[in-house]
Amino acid sequence: MRGLMKTIICIFLVIIATISFGIWKSTSNTLFSTSQIRNAEGIIAAFKLESKGLDKYKCQQGLPLDKFYLGIFNDIKEVSFYYYVSSEIKVLEVKDLVTMSEFFKPSQYKGIRYIDILCRIGLKDYHDAYLFEALYKIIKNKPIEILEARIEKDSLDLTMRLYGL
Repeated sequence: MRGLMKTIICIFLVIIATISFGIWKSTSNTLFSTSQIRNAEGIIAAFKLESKGLDKYKCQQGLPLDKFYLGIFNDIKEVSFYYYVSSEIKVLEVKDLVTMSEFFKPSQYKGIRYIDILCRIGLKDYHDAYLFEALYKIIKNKPIEILEARIEKDSLDLTMRLYGL
């Protein structure tokens, strides 16, 4: 009888151990699945943020960054010529514009690069905001981010980030 009891207890312990292992295995699979779902939710949220950042430019065709820079350069030079003010536009960290493409950096958006430029526009005794309005119209609907704007005693310094292909 004692041997039968030991056998029954051993069988019962093996059954309990097997059930416990099964429960542990299913729980670990559930935790793994939950962590995978949370990771996927994070990736989806990042894509949504990225698409929201790009939504305002979706009706425009992407330009190569070097052509986009030249277009902005020409637009700002044209505005400064119209208002008879001096302007200087330079790419930060670049001394020779021939090798400018080496300074294009990958942005947070996939397939899109950026470059930072400094635009210095001389200010005369302007009491109206026509110059600022013209600059705003240039920048408004283009993939440009204003990083810093400073007005010193006789110049406006804009540090901008241009996005392009």
